[in-house]
Amino acid sequence: MPIISTNIAASVAVRYLNKNSDRLSDSIAKLSSGSRISKASDDPAGLAIATGISSDLASLEQASVNASNSLALLQTADGGAASISEILERMKSLASQAASGTIGDDERSNIQTEFAALLEEIDSISTGTRYNGVSLLDGSSDYSDDTVETAAVYESGVAGGYSATASAEAVTASFKVNGTTVTLASLSDGTNTSAMSADDLAAAINVSLQEQGQYTVSASVDASGAIVMAGVETGEHAELEITDVTGDAGLLASVGLTAGTDVREQGSSIVALTTGANVVVGSEGGDTINLSIQSLTAEALGLSGLDLSTRSGASKAFSLLDVAIGSVADMRAEVGATMSRFEFRARQIDTSIESLEAAESAIMDVDIAREMARMSSDTVRVKAAAAAVAQANLVPQYLLKLLQ
Repeated sequence: MPIISTNIAASVAVRYLNKNSDRLSDSIAKLSSGSRISKASDDPAGLAIATGISSDLASLEQASVNASNSLALLQTADGGAASISEILERMKSLASQAASGTIGDDERSNIQTEFAALLEEIDSISTGTRYNGVSLLDGSSDYSDDTVETAAVYESGVAGGYSATASAEAVTASFKVNGTTVTLASLSDGTNTSAMSADDLAAAINVSLQEQGQYTVSASVDASGAIVMAGVETGEHAELEITDVTGDAGLLASVGLTAGTDVREQGSSIVALTTGANVVVGSEGGDTINLSIQSLTAEALGLSGLDLSTRSGASKAFSLLDVAIGSVADMRAEVGATMSRFEFRARQIDTSIESLEAAESAIMDVDIAREMARMSSDTVRVKAAAAAVAQANLVPQYLLKLLQ
């Protein structure tokens, strides 16, 4: 029915013009931004997923930087440890020279001068090996290894020493401590053997060990008066083995041993909560690797107070330097293992970043070819709708001519 009060055709044409114009605007926004989701209503679920992925990507990119920084820090620490290891090798050479019977005390005094200087240099390197202004090897940094390590300790539990017995002959007993033979002897006056206190027994054990260059194990008397033997090395790898136990039962009993029975003691390592620093290497706070570095000061290596000016002092130093060299080697092995872990994690992070970027792209990035085709189609529709609006606006004028 022809009417002039309401232009239905124009209203329909304008509705389609607005609809097509909105579609064209969406296409232009997507093409100009390069994103398939230019507003939340385009794909609410996809936007939520992409936002989570974007957050993970930001965390992983920082985690990659964290891993790289940690590797640089560990390489710095390993460089300092390598220098200390070289110094220890030189010190062992000096100790070997000073322990030789072919030189005199004057020469040992000169050797001690260099030895003392090298001890100071160990502490200087420990303090001077820094990363970002923080000393790494002196135990003062947040990366310090606060693990509580104990030595392997044998406690006899027997107080009172060895009592004199009626015997016209000397009483002897022997056993090996970490492979070094210890011989105990209670002399006889022709009627009775001599009594030996706990202190006498401890001294006899130490003399027997030290005469053979074994300074990594020593005997002492505890508060109860019982013999205690302890190693210098600490940690779960520290061992104290007493084997080949033979000899007089009474003398052996005074140090808590029984013929034919071996004893094996081991140290322990208890990781403290303050050990090292946790480095975030993932998209969540719990994705961490603990970065800890052992102290390599002269005191931590058990070298403080060593003196090569005497032959016995040189022999002691020679024995303890082996332990120190082993400690530095263990520390470098742990640093190397941690470096390897960071390297593998860094590669895994890079792979994760690549995968997440691809996933985010699949959700967020616009398909240029498809959107261009859609924009071309919408452009034609907009032009057609605009033309239809123009034609619809002419209809009432045509109807007015009927009144003429």
